[in-house]
Amino acid sequence: MTQRLPAVKVQDVSADNAPEVSVRATSTLLLFFEHRYGAERLARVWRDHGFSLGLDYMRQPTNYVSLRFLERVAAALREDSGDSRFMREAGLFTASPQALGFVFYMLRAFGSPKACYKQTIDFSPSYNRVGAFTVDLLEHKRLKLSYRSSIPEQNRNICELRMGQFASFPTIWGLAPAEVRETECQALGGHACRYHLTWTDPPTLWGHYLGLLLGMVSGLLATHLGWGDALFSVASLGMGGFALGGWLDRWRELKRKDELLAAQAQANMGSLRELQQRYDEVFGSKVTLEDRVVARTRELSEANEKLEAALVKQREQDRLKTEFFDNVSHELRTPLTLILLSLDALQKEPESLPTVLRQHLVTLDRSTQRLLRLIDNLLNLAQLEAGKVRLRYQPLELHAFLSSQLLPFRTVAEKQGLTLTLEGGPVSTVHADAERIEGVFHNLVSNALKFTPAGGSIAVRLREDDTDVHVEVVDTGQGMAPADLAVIFDRFAQADTTGTRRFGGSGIGLALVKETLALHSGGIEVSSTPGQGSSFRVRLPKGTQHLREDLRERRATDLPTRRERRSSGRFATVLAATVAGAQRPTEPQDHTRADAKAPRILVVEDDAEIRAFIADILAPSYRVLEAANGEEGVRRAMEERPDLVVSDVMMPVQSGLNLLVQLRAHAQTVDMPVILLTARQEVAAKVEALGAGANDYLGKPFSPRELLARVETQLRLREAAVRAAENERLAAIGLLTSGFAHEVRNPLNGLMNALIPLKEVMQGKQTGGDPDLGPAMLEVMEECGQRIRHLAESLLSFVRTAEKPVAVRLEAALDSTLNVLGWRIPPGVVVERAYQCAEPIWGDPGTLNQVWLNLLDNAVRAVGDAGRVLVETAQQGDEALVTIEDTGVGIRPEDLERLFQPFFSTRAAGEGTGLGLALSRRIVLQHGGRIHITSQMGKGTRVEVRLPMRPAHAEPLASTPTTGASRGRWPRRIG
Repeated sequence: MTQRLPAVKVQDVSADNAPEVSVRATSTLLLFFEHRYGAERLARVWRDHGFSLGLDYMRQPTNYVSLRFLERVAAALREDSGDSRFMREAGLFTASPQALGFVFYMLRAFGSPKACYKQTIDFSPSYNRVGAFTVDLLEHKRLKLSYRSSIPEQNRNICELRMGQFASFPTIWGLAPAEVRETECQALGGHACRYHLTWTDPPTLWGHYLGLLLGMVSGLLATHLGWGDALFSVASLGMGGFALGGWLDRWRELKRKDELLAAQAQANMGSLRELQQRYDEVFGSKVTLEDRVVARTRELSEANEKLEAALVKQREQDRLKTEFFDNVSHELRTPLTLILLSLDALQKEPESLPTVLRQHLVTLDRSTQRLLRLIDNLLNLAQLEAGKVRLRYQPLELHAFLSSQLLPFRTVAEKQGLTLTLEGGPVSTVHADAERIEGVFHNLVSNALKFTPAGGSIAVRLREDDTDVHVEVVDTGQGMAPADLAVIFDRFAQADTTGTRRFGGSGIGLALVKETLALHSGGIEVSSTPGQGSSFRVRLPKGTQHLREDLRERRATDLPTRRERRSSGRFATVLAATVAGAQRPTEPQDHTRADAKAPRILVVEDDAEIRAFIADILAPSYRVLEAANGEEGVRRAMEERPDLVVSDVMMPVQSGLNLLVQLRAHAQTVDMPVILLTARQEVAAKVEALGAGANDYLGKPFSPRELLARVETQLRLREAAVRAAENERLAAIGLLTSGFAHEVRNPLNGLMNALIPLKEVMQGKQTGGDPDLGPAMLEVMEECGQRIRHLAESLLSFVRTAEKPVAVRLEAALDSTLNVLGWRIPPGVVVERAYQCAEPIWGDPGTLNQVWLNLLDNAVRAVGDAGRVLVETAQQGDEALVTIEDTGVGIRPEDLERLFQPFFSTRAAGEGTGLGLALSRRIVLQHGGRIHITSQMGKGTRVEVRLPMRPAHAEPLASTPTTGASRGRWPRRIG
């Protein structure tokens, strides 16, 4: 139900008396203000705001005002009232006796809220000419409607007044105001104002009034019939009818309530039955739950017994672990001590040893010290894990302590071009375990030396406050990423976990630092900026309150070995240089001790000592080249073309796996043998390396004899591959010559057969013969000669090679290959061509023809005696696509992955070398292209070769006319 906007033409919408809204719509607003605050205050507000229309004008029901004037009046009255709910309460005043007068009682007697709402909406066009209501739903106790004004309201005052008016209607019958919910407001940017109203209906009184009316009519009728006094009859019968009507209303209400009570009783019975059912279910659930509780209690009891047994077992394991840690220190350190003592004895008289041996002894000494330090860290970590750590507390003045500890590190820093300083003066003593605190600062300073490049600086700063002594180790190194800062103190965590790690390490140093400081009730914090450096801040408490008696070591004096280890300048220097990685890799050196014709081997290893050791192993038998990382290794492999590469996996700049991928991507190094060396012995690492194309995989530590054996094996395999490739080439030549001999035999026989009659004609031996015989024989001889010439040109075109790229027409090259293979194609095999690449490519026609020969020969062999071979060419962007597809038996999925491996063949033994596809792939790669094979068992195989149309190094040549696209059946015989 929609009220249309009346067609009123407004001449001046800015005039206050524009015919837009009737003053009847605002009378309630003025009446409510006057009722609450008095007429004098209303007059004052009117006067203060200088409204152009007087109050007398506003009291005439036939007058109209503009919407903007009404908004100004509403805003003024609300502002003067100081009440935020003024507009809503003014709307509620609409349904009061003061506002409605006699209409209030008429509505109360004969109306209803629903009827009141309907009449109000129906009559709205008579007092509102700028807006219209649309009723979406009008039910017994619910109303949904919307209001849209053609002149948008500027604020919500009128909207609040409207909602108060709608809410007021049920109050006529003494009911609560209707609940009004606003879902959209035009003043707030909505398309319309939308309201949802709900209310309760008043009790019905129609029975009373109907009875009163009927009683009065009966009284008048009785008076007319002369049955009594008129006034008495009308009054008495009217009152009787009123009472009877009320009784009937009451009876109807009681009947309705009785029906309601009966329905409620029935519902209660249903609820009772449902409750009984729920009770039964709950009782059953209770029984089930009790059974589960009993079972769970039994399970918990059994689990508790198992836990107690496990606890006993764990305690026994802890005891065994403790015994192991007590014993392992001796078992690990004893052989290392013997090694160090032996090395020390050998180095006491260095002049008696050869120079090479002295170098090996230095390397061995340094490596043993590194191993000892690593074992110490692991044992310390194990002691922390087992709770076996004991501290020998003693007073330490950190300034003097650090001054002595930094001496060997200063030597290392100078060699690396770094500045190492100790800042700050003497501080208060702290009580700590000197050896373990030494390990803390050893780790921090070593890391600073390790990650700070030449020209940088490292500062160790001392300060103290009331409770703690603070030591800060600051460097100008490479810094750390924010994500790494959260894990660097975790056990076995490292900031660089890639395969291109520049620095070594086990990832337990900083974990030991943090846990050692925690045992001393201290702590450590770190901040770092990538590219600018890092700052580690150590805190150690003063006094003795933090000392833990449960961790105190009971021996009275320091062990002599510990004093010696801390005071030994040689030990500290070697240890600092080893851990910090101060011995920078020397420049790679080539070794040419072997014969000039010996194979060349490239050794790629970032550790200079291991690289030199491998070179010493190989140098007597091979010429050795060296590279310090993967990037340098790729460069040297491309420049030097060694016979074999021996490479580490984890290296800086570029890992060994990345080196391998790059070597396999270049045509010059695609089949270069590569042996990878790594300390990773797990199967997954080996599978990854071999899957990337490694020829062999050797784990560290390795035997020199094993390395030599594997190198020799790979070189022999490479030599065998070269011989097999030559055999493959000779086999192809044999195939060509066999086909040429087979194809040339027929025209040669025809030539010889025509030569004898022609000779007789020329010698005049034939008389009375056919005069056309001579010319006919000449035509036969010419045709046979042309066929022989065509075959020879095809063969020459097939084997012709070029020193630099030349223009090659794919259709001519493929046709030439098919000519050569024509004698091998069975009668039942149909070869179809579809040439769509008109432009030539650039390359070596001879080597490319070897690719086409391999692929077409494979396709013909695959289809057998009957089938179809489709040869297509197309141009796709800057690439030429050659597709050779057959309807043969197909290739197994497990064989597809190995097709391009040298010596792999799906043919029977003795039918091929297994190098055809490997050589074809290499030739395609050399031309900057790629080859891909797909196959389905029983359906056939499809080979796609993509070649660049014009390599960057080729000069464009003049193209020759082309026959364009062609498609047809290729005959079994050519000529």
